[in-house]
Amino acid sequence: MPRIDPWIVADLKRENLLKEGHWAFTHGGHSRGLIDRDHLLSDPVTASHLAYAIAKEFFTDHIETVATPSIWGAGLALLVGGFLDPKAKVAYATPSEDGPTLAPQIADLVREKRVLLVDNIIRSGETMTRFNELIERLEGEVIGIATLWNLASLEIAGHTVFGLLNSDYGVFHNGACPMCRAGSTPEPAPY
Repeated sequence: MPRIDPWIVADLKRENLLKEGHWAFTHGGHSRGLIDRDHLLSDPVTASHLAYAIAKEFFTDHIETVATPSIWGAGLALLVGGFLDPKAKVAYATPSEDGPTLAPQIADLVREKRVLLVDNIIRSGETMTRFNELIERLEGEVIGIATLWNLASLEIAGHTVFGLLNSDYGVFHNGACPMCRAGSTPEPAPY
């Protein structure tokens, strides 16, 4: 996995959007990093840099639509779509009791299209798995899954997840945390 540009990490730290330490996440996993998911995309310059880095990973995949299962991923999806060449359309899901859904009037944005699934953070992988199933039921071809940070499995629904921050801030599962082995006690993360 390619490393994130060091100036993006420095920018995140300078804006207090990334803290270092030892964190334990709600859905499992430990990491030496913690991002402020609520403010992460509030700065247009930082958000643009992050979105460009994700889009760059998929430049040659001829993405037609960027789809997101959550409101947190909406701004990121719009920016990623704008950086792709040719520009991609964006499809936003709406929440329901059964998970994310697409309004019937925008189903044409994914039907028989090459689709990149994007969200700001993937916590457990459940939402993205259900969203992938929805896109496939609508006959969209899921080309990849991308996120700023993947706290779940490296693969979801048969797709390798591109987590932008994961190359520098890995997430350790099932007792594989080197910080725990070194005797460090993790702080609970807010998500």
